[in-house]
Amino acid sequence: MSIDNIMKMKMSEIKIIISDLPERFSSHDFIEKFAKKFELEYIGMLAEYKDQGAFRIVHSQIAKFLSLNKKTFGIEKDERNSSENVFGDRDVIQWWIHDKEKNL
Repeated sequence: MSIDNIMKMKMSEIKIIISDLPERFSSHDFIEKFAKKFELEYIGMLAEYKDQGAFRIVHSQIAKFLSLNKKTFGIEKDERNSSENVFGDRDVIQWWIHDKEKNL
């Protein structure tokens, strides 16, 4: 199953994850919460790309999904800025803003 299909199946849960994040959050913040809530699905996504830079590809596709569905999730792009990834390295990635009240 594709990352896009998995994410589409989790739309209502994604809205809840976003509503629990701070008003300003990074794609890494979202991915961390998503991976914790849907560990098996996340591991499956990574396994699909195990020989191709799995984390970079999967995280990029998750961030793209957020971007394509930003209206549905009540989020807006903020600036691209530094954030710590799962390996403790800093990347420049997309940051988001959401109105907690509109997202509920």
